[in-house]
Order: sequence, then C-alpha cells, then structure tokens
Amino acid sequence: MASDAETGADFARELTLLDVTFIGIGAMIGGSIFVLSGLAAGESGPALVLAFALNGFITIFTGMVYAELGSAIPEPGGGYLWVRTALGRSQAFLSGWMSWFAHAVAGSLYILSFGSFVTLILTEYFGLTLGLSDTQLQQGFALLAVALFTYINYRGAKETSRAENLVTALQLLIIAAFVVAGVAAMVHQPQVTAANFEPFFPNGAGGVFLAMGLTFIAFEGYEIIVQSGREVVNPRENIPKAVFYSMFVVVTIYVLVGAVLIGGVELTPDLLETARTTDSIGGSTVEALPPAPTVWEVLGHLGEFGLAQAAGQFLPFGTLVILVTGILSSLAALNATTFSSSRVGYAMGRDSVFPDAFERIHPDHQTPHVSIVLSGALIAVMAVSLPLAQVAAATDLMFLLLFLQVNYSMIRIRREHGEDLDYGYIAPYFPYVPIVGILTKLFLAVYFFNYSPLAWLLAVGWILAGLVVFLVYSQGRIRRTELAAEVRVLSEERSAAGRPNQILVPIANPETAHRLLELASTLARQTDSELLVTTVVTIPVQTPLEEGESYVRDERDWLDEALATVPADVPAHRTVTIGRTAGRSIVSLAQQYDSDQVVLGWRGQRRRREYVLGSTIDYVVDEAPCDVVVAKSSGTEHPRRVLVPTDGGPHSERAEDIAGTFVGAVDGELTLLTVGLDGPIGQPYLDSRQSMLERRGMTVATELLDDADIVDAILRYAGEHEADTIVMGATRQGLLGRALFGDVPETVGERFDGEVLLVKQYRPTRSLVRAWLRRWLGERRVSSSSE
Repeated sequence: MASDAETGADFARELTLLDVTFIGIGAMIGGSIFVLSGLAAGESGPALVLAFALNGFITIFTGMVYAELGSAIPEPGGGYLWVRTALGRSQAFLSGWMSWFAHAVAGSLYILSFGSFVTLILTEYFGLTLGLSDTQLQQGFALLAVALFTYINYRGAKETSRAENLVTALQLLIIAAFVVAGVAAMVHQPQVTAANFEPFFPNGAGGVFLAMGLTFIAFEGYEIIVQSGREVVNPRENIPKAVFYSMFVVVTIYVLVGAVLIGGVELTPDLLETARTTDSIGGSTVEALPPAPTVWEVLGHLGEFGLAQAAGQFLPFGTLVILVTGILSSLAALNATTFSSSRVGYAMGRDSVFPDAFERIHPDHQTPHVSIVLSGALIAVMAVSLPLAQVAAATDLMFLLLFLQVNYSMIRIRREHGEDLDYGYIAPYFPYVPIVGILTKLFLAVYFFNYSPLAWLLAVGWILAGLVVFLVYSQGRIRRTELAAEVRVLSEERSAAGRPNQILVPIANPETAHRLLELASTLARQTDSELLVTTVVTIPVQTPLEEGESYVRDERDWLDEALATVPADVPAHRTVTIGRTAGRSIVSLAQQYDSDQVVLGWRGQRRRREYVLGSTIDYVVDEAPCDVVVAKSSGTEHPRRVLVPTDGGPHSERAEDIAGTFVGAVDGELTLLTVGLDGPIGQPYLDSRQSMLERRGMTVATELLDDADIVDAILRYAGEHEADTIVMGATRQGLLGRALFGDVPETVGERFDGEVLLVKQYRPTRSLVRAWLRRWLGERRVSSSSE
C-alpha cells in the first residue's frame, strides 16, 4: 500500500454543517447520558442538575478555544495538531498519545454499554442466553458492534455521517419524549418531586465536583468535531457553528434529563428490589443500599440502568424504549469515537511519531483506513481485557489533561501565529478565556483523585508507557524527518574542502554577520570544523513550503557578502532556508546536517518579558541537538581579557574551553571567577581548572568573591580589571527561581558593554520527563550555574 503522498489520495470534503453537528451531538449524548447519569446522581444527589449545568458552563471556555483553532487550522488531529504547532512535535506526542488512548477507551465504554443493554433485553424480556454467561454475551455483542462500525468508518466519512445522523436523530426524539413524560410526572406529583430534591446537596460541594469529573467525558464532543476539519465543507465557517450548536443542544438535554431523573422518579417496592439485584457493567462495585434509601441513592446503585428504570415509570414500555435508545446512543458514540481516534492516529502517523502506515489514505474510500482498523482493534482489545470502570475514569482525567494543553497552546498560537492565520471565529477576551479553561480543568483533574485514585495511577501509567515509546521509537523518527516537515532548503553552495565537524551559523542581521563569523571561524579552527552559513526566510503557516521562493528577497546577496569575510583557512558553504518559524527551522537544519555547534547572534536585550533572550534563541537553546553559543557581538573584535564566571557545571566547563580558545588565539588573559563562598565549588576547583588550561599554554588567573549580588559582583570585577569579554555557561531555572534570584547571564549581557558569549553544552542523556516538566513549570534561563 502507498501513502497518500505517493498516490495523491486525500480526504473527501463531504460533511455538511448538519453532519458534523450530529457527530458532535452523538458523541456527547451517546452512551454517556444513559451510562453515567445514574452513577453521577449517586455522587451528587439532586445537585446532579447543577453538576451538568456547571460542566456545560466551564466547557464553554474550552469550546471557544476549539472553535477558534478548528476554524484557523482545520486539519485532522485536533488538540494534538495544535499542541504540536505551539510546542513542537516532541511535546505534542504526549497530547496525541493521551487523546488516542482516551478516545479508544471511551469507545470501549460505549460498546460495553451496548453489549450490556442488548444482554439485558435478551435475558429479561426474551429469556435468551444462547448458552453463554451474561459477561460472554456482553463482550460478544460489543465485539460485533466495534467490527461493524470500524467497517463503516473504513468505507468513508459520508457513510459514517449517514449512520451518525440516523442514530442521533432517533435518540434525540426518544430523549425528548422521556423529558416530556418526566415533566408531566413531576407536575402530577409535586409533593414527591419536592421531597426528591431535599436535601439538594446531600454530599456537599464535593459530591458536585465528583459528578462533574465523572461526566466530563460527555462534553468533549468538540474534540471530535474538529477532527473532521479536512472532510467538512467550508470548515472555517461550519466548524465553529457545529461546536456551539452541539454544545447548546447537549447541555440543554443534560440539564433537563438530570432534573427529570431526580424529580420524576417515585420510590416503589419494584424499583427498590430491582436496585438491590442489579449489577453494573465494567466490573464496577457499589455499596449496599441503606434501609430507607433516597431516590438519588437508588439511581446511583442502578448505575447505567438508572435512566432506563426511571423511564419505566414515565412511558409505556419505558425501560425497554430507553434500553433500545441506549443501544442506539452507544453505537452513535462508538461511531464518533472511532472516527476521532483514527484521525488522531492519522495525524501522529503523518507526523512520523507513529508508524507511516497510520497516515495511509485509501485511494477509493479516501479514509485513513489503516489508522481506522488499528484504532478499532485497540477499542476491542480494551473492552474485553481491562477493568473498564476504572479505565473510563482515567479517560475523563486524560481528556482534562488534554484540554489543559490545548488551552495553553491557543495562547501561544494566537501570540506567535495569529497574524498569519485565517480565522473563521476568534474567541473574545483573550487570554482570559483559555486561562479560565486551564484553571477549571486543572481543578477538576486534581479533585478527581478523590473519586478514583486508581484512575490517576492508570493515567500516569499510560503516560509513562508513552514516554518509553517516544524514547525508543518516536524520538529518532522526529529527528530524521524534522527538516522535511519544518523547512525547505532553496539553494546550497558548498566550498571545495570539507571537514568532519560542522558549525551552523544562522544570519539574521547582515550588519553583525562579520563578527559572528569571526567567532565561528575561531571555534572551527579549534574543532576542525567547517561552517554552514544560512538565513531563514519565514513564511505564513498556511503557505505551502513549495511556494516559499516568492518570499526570498536579498538573502542570497547577504550570504555572499558574509562568506567573503570568512578566513581562507576555514571551509564554508551557505544555504537559503524556508521555514515556518526561525527557531524551529534552525533546529531542523542542525538535525538534518548533523551540526556539532550552532552560533547565534543576540541583540543584547529582550523585546518581551516572557522570553529570556528571545523567542528564536530560547527555542534553539532548548531544542538544538548540539552545543549552542549565543553571542552579543559588541565591543572589541580582538578579546584579550576574558572573564568566565563559573561554578563547575558541564555548561560552565564548556564555556571555559571556548574562552580558552579565544584567549589562545590572541595570547590573551583568562580569569575564572566564582561568586559566593558558600557556593557549590571553591578554590580547589578553580586551581584544578587553572592547571588544566595552563597546560594548554594559556595565562589563567582565578578569583573567589563573597558577594550576595552576583550580577553586580561580576560587572564590578569586569570593570575593575578591564575585561573586554565575558563567557558564561547556561542552565534552566523555573519561574520561582527567576523571581527569587534574578536572571544572572541575561542581566550581565544587557548591562555589560563588551562582548558576551553564553554557552550551552549538548546533553543527549538528559531526562525527557524533566524536560517536559520544565516546559510547563519553568522558562529557559541562562545562568552562571549548571544543571
């Protein structure tokens, strides 16, 4: 089979506004309203109505984020794609891994609900067991359902939407009848209704929060809507409409169903007997009913059958009708989650973090058929092999964590790419809408631990498994394919001679190119390297890389002039590069050419406070697979007195080596300086480094100062001893460290009049978990201390 790039196959744009809205409604109503309403009532009591309303309210904020990003970037992948755009492919892997698993587990919940409802109808109404146990019947029907809807998705999006529209329309009609009949029952028995709502908060606010976390899976349909962006007619207009239309319909339905479920049910002997003899699906367990239970306690005990038993009091054959509707709803939700899970798998395959087979498009059906089959298989395996009650709780948690990432990504995308994107909808009150989304999802995720600690363990276990997959498989593929995804080299001219090592020198300002290349040439002589000189031409996100030639102006002339200043003894060649963002393009080029160092220029000041040295430099320092030297090229062009503030870490030692290179080239003086007698190193370290550098023929002095103000001490010492260059090693500090201690190197770089070099040594074995934590908990900081 060939990939879509090889065959020219692509998705067919066949889904209308009605189609995609029904996909969202079907996913959000689906099995959730039938399976989870009774369970949630058992946690919150009559406040179930409030729990549904609050879920609807807080999901509006993330819904607006999805509407905006879905209209601006209407591609398969949804939240995964946006995290990738904002934070890069390595960071996006986590969101995609969680999204793929969460949708598949949700699908498993729905097919087991289907099997449970079918089994109950066959055994209770027709007395049929087919010689199998209830569990075997349940799993057998579940497997038939997943096989059928995997085939429907395989056949094509239009077939998917037709099945979804039919099932969703039927369940909406039956739910409407249930609500009308329930309201009529409430009107005819006001005393019973009033008693059912007393007390309104039997488990306090905590019960409401638990019910919200338990049922939040019902409000993630907009994630499925945006997955269809490449298959929707006029996606920039229809995707935001579908998000808001589906949310309005679903929230209204849940609130009405919650009110009827609590207020319309009368405790009868038959209902109590049924509650005491009913087992829930998925291996979940419930406490025994008290002697005189309330309505909400009975509903919680009935679990997924609570709504069906309530309907038996409102409608003729109500229990059977709701069971049949639950079957239809489970199938609709299964259909939607299979659709969404396969699109996430497709996006990750296209991004090369999953095997290439995931991105293959069927030439006739125009569907990601391999991803659909594998996602269907994952749904089936989990349905018959895992304790689904707890795994379903973990699914809620992972959706909450995914929405956290998406809300944060929206802030980054609006700020960094907003002017380049064609929006069909823009969320108001930026950035407060995504910030509220982050805070509410974080609160529910943390509070959810009270309901199911095991869900947290399962979620963390799946994330750790993803880290293993990433390290063993995906990380290498990302490095091998980064350039093709991020940059396009328009032209390349090489010198006649080559050397085993390479230093990449991106040129952004022709006026500072001469000094930057002098620095790079000095390093090249030390390491037997050649120079790769490039300039990055950035283009809008929506412009194909193949059309980037039209954005090139005088860049080739800049490079020709820059190469003319490179000493004759240093081989050099140049490229003109097209990319989406300068930082990612530089990193991609370093990966493609296997560069050993990157030498970047810095203006010596920041434009925006959320960055350390600048958005481009910060990204390169953090992500480049090689050493990085950041140079503020001002002051003397022939440094003779070089100062190295150091505390002995690996980055500081690399800074000392580089400083020694510059001093050795001009027979200058090198001083190693440590500030703070209680620091991690002292005079013995300085003496050992002095001896090592002196063996290389350099004049080296050392100084150990006791001063609480590190920046002031460095600058004062540099001024008193007429230092013309400062070289410092790099580290990362979190936001807390920044607030307490300040940013030493960038402050020195801004205030020192001479030349400043900031050095980061590449450490390929650093912890990936720590890198991800720092992505969220701390900005990159450059300092005189080491990691």
